[in-house]
Amino acid sequence: MRSIAKLFALVGLSASALLTAAEPQRAYDILKNNCFACHGVNKMSGLDLRSRESILTGGTRGPAATPSNLKRSPLYQFVSHEAEPAMPPGKKLSDGDIEVLRQWILDGVDFTGVALPADLKTEDQKIDERAIRPEERKSWAFQKPKRIDPPKVSDAGWNRNPIDAFLRKTMADRKVKPSPVADRRTLIRRAYLDLLGLPPKPEEVEAFVANKAPDAWEHVVDGLLASPHYGERWARHWLDLVRFADSGGFEFDVDRPEAWRYRDYVVSAFNNDKRYDTFLKEQLAGDEYAPDSHEANIATGYLQLGPNSGGGERGRQDGLDDVISTTSAAFLGVTVGCARCHFHKFDPIPQKDYYQFQAVFASAKPVSYPLVSREEVAARDAAIKRIEELKKPLTKSLTEVEKPYRNKLVEEYVSRLPAYLQEAWRTPAEKRTEGQRLNFTQIQKTLEDDTLANRITEQQIVAQMPADVKAQHAGIKDRIAELEAQKPKQLPTAMATGENSAQPRPSYFLRRGGIDALGPRMTPGVLSVVSETPYVFPTPPEGVKSTWQRRGFAEWVASPENPLTARVMVNRIWQHHFGEGIVRTPNNLGKMGEPPSHPELLDWLATEFVERGWSVKSMHKLLMTSQAYQMASDDVPAGVNADPENRLFWRMPRLRLEAEAIRDNIMAVAGTLDRTLGGPAIYPYINPALFQSSTKRTWPGKPEDDPSTWRRSLYVYSKRSIRYPMFEAYDQPNLVNSCERRNRSTIAPQALFLMNDTFIQEQSRRFADRLRKDAGEDAGAQVDRAFQLALGRAPRVQERATAVEYVKTSVEGLVGFSRAVFNLNEFIYRP
Repeated sequence: MRSIAKLFALVGLSASALLTAAEPQRAYDILKNNCFACHGVNKMSGLDLRSRESILTGGTRGPAATPSNLKRSPLYQFVSHEAEPAMPPGKKLSDGDIEVLRQWILDGVDFTGVALPADLKTEDQKIDERAIRPEERKSWAFQKPKRIDPPKVSDAGWNRNPIDAFLRKTMADRKVKPSPVADRRTLIRRAYLDLLGLPPKPEEVEAFVANKAPDAWEHVVDGLLASPHYGERWARHWLDLVRFADSGGFEFDVDRPEAWRYRDYVVSAFNNDKRYDTFLKEQLAGDEYAPDSHEANIATGYLQLGPNSGGGERGRQDGLDDVISTTSAAFLGVTVGCARCHFHKFDPIPQKDYYQFQAVFASAKPVSYPLVSREEVAARDAAIKRIEELKKPLTKSLTEVEKPYRNKLVEEYVSRLPAYLQEAWRTPAEKRTEGQRLNFTQIQKTLEDDTLANRITEQQIVAQMPADVKAQHAGIKDRIAELEAQKPKQLPTAMATGENSAQPRPSYFLRRGGIDALGPRMTPGVLSVVSETPYVFPTPPEGVKSTWQRRGFAEWVASPENPLTARVMVNRIWQHHFGEGIVRTPNNLGKMGEPPSHPELLDWLATEFVERGWSVKSMHKLLMTSQAYQMASDDVPAGVNADPENRLFWRMPRLRLEAEAIRDNIMAVAGTLDRTLGGPAIYPYINPALFQSSTKRTWPGKPEDDPSTWRRSLYVYSKRSIRYPMFEAYDQPNLVNSCERRNRSTIAPQALFLMNDTFIQEQSRRFADRLRKDAGEDAGAQVDRAFQLALGRAPRVQERATAVEYVKTSVEGLVGFSRAVFNLNEFIYRP
């Protein structure tokens, strides 16, 4: 079995994927026939193996088994003779029985369908929770969006599309007048920064300013939506929501070298205007919709993006909680994660709903999905199997050659130990006391563990050999090395999600969220507040090795009948264009979130989104061609007095760009930006002093930045324990939780970074070089060109005079001026 596991590990497939789930009754019968005599009613060592609860509680050694974790399951370790004491005493179970117990533990120590002894105390199988009250079901968020006709307004000429009618009606009711239309230079800069996250080129600005055609603005929007850089811009927003990172976080923060494929999937999905309902379905259950589709399987990497919270059942529960919390907040705008331990304190979400959600994802496992054909996988498997077969006799010969010299070293080591340890080592296994077994195991670990200094090494063994044996040993090693060199290269893989059986993994209601406080077994379900009758999950076709539970859940999430999904997404699109959502708490449409400022408009947009085939690009165009989007961002005293927070959207807000967009704009203006799409992450320079205090954190960047790292910031490696300093200063999310919106703080390190960081200094020099190349040595022409490139306009008279004077002050004057341009609010804010 181990050799099979190793073989499939080489191609990223788990050996357990080839095995069907163990039947609980078979496992129970094995325990009953071999273990209950001592570990039943008699409870030797305090251990009773007759129920799941007593197995998880364990005896004097602690829990006998940990669901899905063989290393923390002494029951398996002892019956497989991988650890002392070997059980049952005096005999070993058959390989088949051991395999049943192994798979049974991996499947969660399931006792479903097993008739337990009458004398056992079992958990109360009732879930004691209050019912959802009728008035709770009436909350606006849980009602299906109602489409109403846009209202009639007096100044209908202001309306470019229905959005304007809804907004103008609310403004009129509050006696607030909208801001005037922004100038064309402002509009095109706003559009470029919103859709691409990059500034327009001077010639693009001038062409739009000169184009007086009625459809000129619409033409600009269409062109930007067709740009491949649109997907990069809007993927950044989505990756914030799904807490994307290239590493696992926590103490070890293990790298995830294939996570970038999910990031590229998101970019491609936005560029291709993939239907939003399909986009969600693929992330939740792409492997169940299209098992042979590379794209659909890569999408399921979403379920593996969360921080790695550790092993064992507690770690598994925390991982599931992360998926539930992120999915419910990002896709549905509700905080189901708050019901892990009790009925939600504010919203009508019972704890039962939480564990029904958990049952949906319980059977899902991380998969390294091969991005080649099945034939290529099979050919590689066959080649590796052939090589392993050729290695077997060589490995056996090597062991035989080393054995007498290893034994001699072992004996020399043991002879120097205290007498009681020597006795433990030399006493036959069946006669060792429990203390001797522990001592024996410790000595064995000391001699064999590669991480310990006192281990017996191959170098020590070879040093004992005479010359002819050394030559023989070296020859075998060379032949093994030759065979290893013949192994085919690792196939390209993707971080993905899969299942290995149509039989669902058992999932239980946990009282107060405690992993040992088991309640009844749970079946998949959806939010009961929006589905009064039980939602019916599909049954997988015969022969499918997947439960289809995630597929059923995805169908519910992405259904037009779901009152949450479309509302949540249109609110997010609105937020990124208008600075605030119609609901200002995009991840929480519940009681603790803010109510919508324009509920009728939100519902109209949600229904329009569905009618337009869940097209995100179509919604961009709808919003951007409205009069509301084209308003100026200037403050109007009457509007500020009546609505200082701009809840009525009477003007467009100025928005500071996020860290990644600031970095991208700097490189775009300096002429250094590499616009290549996709691929593995990049490592821009980070001062080693920021991470060298920890042996667990590494950043394989070069000693200084160079053009290979001047790609868009979307591609900067996202390591949870090492934050790129500029991103951290400018409010990058923590990469652990779903981020519904970024903060926009103002702190001293931001200004210090834009003035002094080595990246800024280098880009300032490059910008100065570009200005000399474009405008020659005339200071006035250089200043004019800088304003055109960075701000899309000509400098004002006083601006020009001051800048020209500064540029002429020294040889480095143009570099200093370039750095000053990067620090302008006008440069780092969307107008």
